[in-house]
Amino acid sequence: MSDYQRISCEAHSIYELAIIRGQSIQVSIDGNMQIIQPKDILTKVGAEYLIFVDENNTQQELRADAIAVEP
Repeated sequence: MSDYQRISCEAHSIYELAIIRGQSIQVSIDGNMQIIQPKDILTKVGAEYLIFVDENNTQQELRADAIAVEP
C-alpha cells in the first residue's frame, strides 16, 4: 500500500491551468518557497507526479503530494 496522499482538485486545477497557459506558479517544496513552471502532470504507480522547470531552469519530476501550492 502506498503512502501517497491525493492532491486536492483545486491544486490539480491550478497545475493544469498553469500547464495550458505556460505560466509559473509559487509553491512550497520541503518548506522552501519556489517559483516553478509546471510542464505536465501524470499518474504512475498509483501516484500523481508533476513535471516542472525550477528556478534554475532544471526540469524535475516530483510526487505531487510533496508540493504545496501557495496563494
